[in-house]
Amino acid sequence: MRFVAVQEPPHHSWAVFDIANDKPAEHAGRALIGLTSHEARRFAAAANDEAGYRETNALASHPGG
Repeated sequence: MRFVAVQEPPHHSWAVFDIANDKPAEHAGRALIGLTSHEARRFAAAANDEAGYRETNALASHPGG
């Protein structure tokens, strides 16, 4: 899991962080901050699904992978 939903201080909104670079994730040029918990969980799940798909395809297309 690369993307996580985290509650922002002072606990009123949520963000999606990319743990690979310890920065807020982005979607369509927008930083994923100031979200509801539902939005953050949905974006994190979608980003993790996409990241997993890309990593799996990169391994499958690699010689010997």
